[in-house]
Amino acid sequence: MTTFIWVILLFLGLNFINPDARKANKSYENGDYESAKTWFYSALDQDPKNAEILFNLGNTLTKLGEIEEAIKVFMQAKSYTDDALLKALADYNIGTVLAENEQWKPAMKHLRASLQKLPLDSEGQFNYEYALMKASEEEDNDEKNQDQNENQEPPPEPSVYAKAIKEQADALVNESLYTTAFNLMQKALEVDETVRYYDSYISRISAVNQIEQTEN
Repeated sequence: MTTFIWVILLFLGLNFINPDARKANKSYENGDYESAKTWFYSALDQDPKNAEILFNLGNTLTKLGEIEEAIKVFMQAKSYTDDALLKALADYNIGTVLAENEQWKPAMKHLRASLQKLPLDSEGQFNYEYALMKASEEEDNDEKNQDQNENQEPPPEPSVYAKAIKEQADALVNESLYTTAFNLMQKALEVDETVRYYDSYISRISAVNQIEQTEN
């Protein structure tokens, strides 16, 4: 039986100037994840775009089983940094938690992105290849069932990944970044069919984006 090698990579950054971030890291190291979560959110109130704090919060939320929120936070960490290492680690962790929940297509996407940014050790390569294999199996099964289900069933309930992507898109829309939000949803749809649950939302932001482009 093949065993998936799971490693939630850490980026603790113990030299934080923010005292609440230091307290959060200490709580995390002591295994007190609820306290770590509280302190990380407090640190973000003071420095909301600190990618390292967001990354560590994502690890904490993963430990607490708050997968949807963890994915969203890891994606925020990616968006607020130009550091290739941090981006690669965030993609690796997103892929890991998705694969733990057997969401193989989006898991494969993020593990591949991690390897492209910064090749990891043999464990990272193994995880990507395993997720790729499972995603291929899943796609074969989907194709077999697609014809009979296409016109009979409503869109499936959104996965935790789809929900996290939707929240990220909402944040972009709130900043009037309609093109970015639309592209984010479209890319997610390529790897997670449950994003179809938000078809009407995608259509709305697409329409608003077209109107704005016409006016400009």
